Amino acid sequence: MDRMDVRFYGTWHGRKFYRVLRNGRPIFTGTKGECTRFMRLHADKQAKELRLMTVPRRRKPFVKSYRVAPRRAGVI
Repeated sequence: MDRMDVRFYGTWHGRKFYRVLRNGRPIFTGTKGECTRFMRLHADKQAKELRLMTVPRRRKPFVKSYRVAPRRAGVI
């Protein structure tokens, strides 16, 4: 997985805001707690997607069958 960092971004009305950076690019801005929660949720979603891609399908694929000719092809 990519490395994510939390860095101080600035203050606004007395609140401190931070940015979550992945590979040097900002992907989320919020308070320290919000950034921590975002990183945890992001890691959980990535892990879930990896699990879904590796597990084979549990259901058998549904095969549709079509008739090529009508039932009474010989009757005019």
